[in-house]
Amino acid sequence: MNLDQFINSERLDIYVKHLKINTSQVMAAYHWNKALCGAMLPALQCLEVTLRNALDLSIQSNPPPAATGLWKTDHNWIFDLPRYMGDKTWQNNDRYKRPHPRKVNQPTDLQGFLLDQYGNRILKKKLPVENQVEMAIDEIAKMGKQITPNRVISGLSFGFWTQLLNHYYENKKGTHKTLLWPHLTRTVFPHAPAHFERNEICNAFYRIKALRNRLSHHEAIWKFHYDDPATGIPDYNNPVYGAQANCNLLRKHYDDILEMIGWMSPDRKATFLSHSANLRFYALCSVDGLNSYIAPEKIKAKIKVSRGGKGISRLINVLEKNEFIRIVKGNQTILTIGTDNSFSIP
Repeated sequence: MNLDQFINSERLDIYVKHLKINTSQVMAAYHWNKALCGAMLPALQCLEVTLRNALDLSIQSNPPPAATGLWKTDHNWIFDLPRYMGDKTWQNNDRYKRPHPRKVNQPTDLQGFLLDQYGNRILKKKLPVENQVEMAIDEIAKMGKQITPNRVISGLSFGFWTQLLNHYYENKKGTHKTLLWPHLTRTVFPHAPAHFERNEICNAFYRIKALRNRLSHHEAIWKFHYDDPATGIPDYNNPVYGAQANCNLLRKHYDDILEMIGWMSPDRKATFLSHSANLRFYALCSVDGLNSYIAPEKIKAKIKVSRGGKGISRLINVLEKNEFIRIVKGNQTILTIGTDNSFSIP
């Protein structure tokens, strides 16, 4: 089978060029990357859900005081804030459609703007966040479900939520508190570093969003480039080489994700860690994790079955059946392992 028909050769070449592995090991390393992405996903999901819930709760419990009359700050805010931002961005002449001069009997309001069948002005220009909310509503409707704020909120992407962190949603110093920031900064992120304001928080989330996009597009999640010292953004002409260096950088990003969850809710972070969801990631994001796929013989820690007695023999037999096994000491479980390299320590 010619894999080039199904996997772009450029996606595989980087494993040889950047990880410095043999050509014969590329497909094994490719599957290591898939496992690494899978191990990273729970933390990304936790960050996304925590962010959207923190924003939703904060807007309703501590709304910007000058937002009254401009946009709804109750549970319907998800429908109204994007609308308000769109109105704020464009003047009426640019925001709404006017009748086509060659068509007759088109309903309009007193200002001459075109109306839909419900008597509402028809929008000509929309912000990306408005389109995203509409798409979420459409998906809910297609499933035949009732459209509720909670369903819309859960149907929006991580990209939507990070957009709400940018400067467009920030009031300038001395202006009325009509928007989210800085009024809600310490409500949404009560445990962020003291010197972090909206800008620093937004930059941190945008870095993780870029990483999540790479994961979603099935790219090499381990692949990094050194930052340009002048701009602080990745220099794509200056790649990081070697498994150890790239894994160290990916671990740093993962640790940042956990810290950012803690900015919003230390309890949420503690609960996530209590279920050991991070341990599989740390095991895979290492030279030994890579070697477990491409060269198991290079892993330093090993137990010879011939010396392990019946317990080790039984362990091997269970793993060969693609099942999980529990290792106990007395009545306490000390380790659970399976053939996908996942393990947990209660």
